[in-house]
This record gives sequence, structure tokens and C-alpha cells, in this order.
Amino acid sequence: MPYPPSHRVKVKERIVASARRLFNRRGFNAVSIDNIMADAGLTRGSFYTYFDSKSALYAEAVTRIVGEKPVQRADGVSIDPRAPLIAAQIAHDYLSPRNFEDADAGCPMIALPGDIGSTDPRVRVAFENALKLMVDIFEQGLQRKGAQARTRALSISALCVGGMVLSRSIEDRALADEVRKAALTLVMSLGNWEQPENGAPVATPPTMEPRMATSSLQSR
Repeated sequence: MPYPPSHRVKVKERIVASARRLFNRRGFNAVSIDNIMADAGLTRGSFYTYFDSKSALYAEAVTRIVGEKPVQRADGVSIDPRAPLIAAQIAHDYLSPRNFEDADAGCPMIALPGDIGSTDPRVRVAFENALKLMVDIFEQGLQRKGAQARTRALSISALCVGGMVLSRSIEDRALADEVRKAALTLVMSLGNWEQPENGAPVATPPTMEPRMATSSLQSR
């Protein structure tokens, strides 16, 4: 009896989920195709039905995590991934305690920098493309155009990825939380995003200057 059309989609999702979890735990180079397929409960032979290489799988895993959260709200309503509040929410989620504690479900960009220098060029391109997507979402979310918006979007992206990489590298949890919160505070400032007591980011008018903008950003 043939499988229904949805079967292929579900199997591919299992592979991507396993890959992301293992890449986050061990990095790209330490994870084999056999590891990924075993974690997904599948045989190695079926891997190439879905991906032509481990690099191609990484590319899909890392690109999805950057763009997947803003696609649909919990109530099922589609929303614009480039809206200011969505950009703010991505940054807030990225530097959240939940993302810090749940490394398996996080962004593979956090795990890769340590071994990216010796990684397949296709993986570095995938990493770059995911970063470009993140920067683009933040730049559009700032509701501004030009060099200043681009610089701020790049800074926000660097603070999100770098802040979480550094936080997860620290054994002292209190210091790790300080680093993460400091990065989030500056991110919210650069984006002109206020964070009320309930933790949900909101956008301030785009004409306002960030409260903590650096002199280099103000001069651009």
C-alpha cells in the first residue's frame, strides 16, 4: 500500500528536527548522517531521498529557524514576518531564558561559529544566507531605509547571535544571564522597541532615536 502524500513531508520534518537538535548539541562537524538518521528513527539509505548532502540539510535547518517563528501566530493567523513587532519578537525570543536553556531547539547558527572555519564552504554559505535573512527581517522591522537602518539591523543580528553564543559559553549562570540581558537591552534600544512588564515587545515610532544608540550609529 503506497504512503499518502503527507508521509514524505512528515519524514523530512523528522530529519530536519533531528539534524537541528544534533547540530545544536555537537556542532556541524561532529555529527554524521548516520547520527541524524538514527536519531530520527530512520535508515541512512533514505537520507538521499530528501537531501543530497549533510550540508544541504544544514542549510535547510538553519534557514528555517530564522524564518519559521513569524510565519504564523498560535491562533493560526498568518502575519507579516517583516512587521516591526515581529522583528522585535524574534530578537526577544532569541535572547530569552527559554532559548538559552533549550539548546536542542535553538538556532544552529549559535552552535556553528566554533568550527565554521573548517566547515564545508556550502555550510558557510548556508550560515551566511541565514544571517542575511535575519538582518533583512530586522532591517524591514525598523521601518527605515538607508545606511543607518542597515547598520542597526547588522548590530541587532550580531548582538542576538553573539550574545547567546557568549552566554552559553559561560559556566556561571548569573553572569550568563547578565550577558544575555545586556544584549537584549541594547537590541531593544537599537530597534526602538519597548518591552513592557508582560514581556511582549512593542514598537515605538520610527522617528524616535534609540535611547542607547552609540555615537557611531548616530553619525551614519
